[in-house]
Formats: sequence, C-alpha cells, structure tokens
Amino acid sequence: MIWTVWTILGTLGIVAATIVAGVLADRRWSLLPRKENLQLASGTRPLLPGHGEGEAPVTAIAATIGEIERIRRKQKCPRCKVALDSAADETVTYDGAELRVLRFTCPRCSGLRSVYVREVTA
Repeated sequence: MIWTVWTILGTLGIVAATIVAGVLADRRWSLLPRKENLQLASGTRPLLPGHGEGEAPVTAIAATIGEIERIRRKQKCPRCKVALDSAADETVTYDGAELRVLRFTCPRCSGLRSVYVREVTA
C-alpha cells in the first residue's frame, strides 16, 4: 500500500517537472508556434473578427501632423516584424470625414499595409 502511494506521487512529480521544463524551454526558445505567427496554407493570415485601431475607416486614428509622422515611423510588418517602407498617401472620405490613408510596403515580403488617420489640429 505504501509503495503504491509513493509510486503515484513519484509519477505525478515527474509529470509536473516535465511540464515545467517544457514551459520554460518554450518561453526561452519559442518551440511552439504563436497564434500571431500562424498562417493559412495560402500564406495569408486568418482574419479575426473586427478591426484594430486604424486598420479600417471606421477605426481611424485621430492624430496631429506630428503624431502622424510618429505613426509612420513606427510601422512594422505583421509577418516579418521589420520596419515598413512608406508609400504615397491617399485621401478618402468616409462618413463625411476626410481621412488620410497611410500606405506601407514591406521590403522583405512585399506585404501591403494601410493605416487610416483623421487629421486633427493641436
């Protein structure tokens, strides 16, 4: 009976130690894929419900000219994580408001990105 209890406790201890070692190794070397890095077989990322800030006209970012330049400098490719090259801006009208569309291209994967901004005065 005593051997059975110690056998069960020893097995649980080994399993717990293995789980802890696996979690620590994954945090250090990223063994498992992260959800933001997963891609569909076609090479595109799965669409999640809704849009992030500035990803669509309805979620346009209100910013001054200085903030727009800061937004332009801080853009990174969602796939490669490299700094994006700025392309020509575009102006669109959405729901009666003038929006500036900041266009970007990735130098590594040629991915495209647009950020919608509503210019405000300081």
